[in-house]
Amino acid sequence: MTTRTPVAQPKPVTGITRHEVYEADARFLWFIPTESVHLVCSSPPYGALIKYPDHPGQLGNVASYDKFLEQMEAVLAESMRMLVPGGRVAYVVGDVCISRKAGGRHHVLPLSADLQVRARKVGFDCLTPIRWLKVANIRLEASSSSRYLGKPNLPNGIVKNDIENILFFRKPGGYRKPTPEMEARSYIPSDEYAKWFSPVWSDVTGQLRRDHPAPYPVEIPRRLIRMFSFAGDTVIDPFAGTGTTALAAMETGRNSISADIEPAYIDLIEARLKTAKLGGIIEVFRTQAPAEFELRQAFSNVNR
Repeated sequence: MTTRTPVAQPKPVTGITRHEVYEADARFLWFIPTESVHLVCSSPPYGALIKYPDHPGQLGNVASYDKFLEQMEAVLAESMRMLVPGGRVAYVVGDVCISRKAGGRHHVLPLSADLQVRARKVGFDCLTPIRWLKVANIRLEASSSSRYLGKPNLPNGIVKNDIENILFFRKPGGYRKPTPEMEARSYIPSDEYAKWFSPVWSDVTGQLRRDHPAPYPVEIPRRLIRMFSFAGDTVIDPFAGTGTTALAAMETGRNSISADIEPAYIDLIEARLKTAKLGGIIEVFRTQAPAEFELRQAFSNVNR
């Protein structure tokens, strides 16, 4: 893969932003310099419980939930390496509902809690999450128009999973002080500040599954980027999908790095950013991500 110039230092906030798109595995972003990123903003896959493209190394197709969590720990470790001291991770995730038809009994896999455990294991501090009220995400036992799951007036009813959690992890370290110019360009009005830093968001609707099996609306990363980075900072999405995070970064005057293992998504991201016509510099880097993954996995096994 072609290497690149680090983007660790914030670009002048009045300058043109830079947006890099990589066909790459979220576990092995070795070409991103250490401590060069200010915010990780992403919606990770749900394991094999949503149908993702059949592609070698696709974490969304890992059948075992425990194996999936192991691989997500590797992703979190890469985020820890890439982030500047005090940098944050913002993950939009939902707990996973398994129906009786699919699993023999209705139960919930606590993905949010398990990711928090893995984040602490690699050294992150967990912060207060935000609850995003939305239409339930996957494998429910009733349509989204139902008021309940199970038969009414019986104790076997099931509470609908109409929320996702926005998890926050912080890399230990100091707090950056912005320049007056950065502070002015990063200003959040008091009414938006009060609403955004509330522990519950109920004013953002979900996104239709059209180009991606688990999309999220651009308003989510737009808010998170403004809340937890300064203008001119660099934001990375290691599960970039259709480039929603990159678009939000471009709109808010941040630089972005997008990585996804699926080649078709790289084309979508490039087209989406160019269509936006917001003036950022867009660079696309392609690689043989599956072969790279296999090589690095073999090297890792040899050195255990």
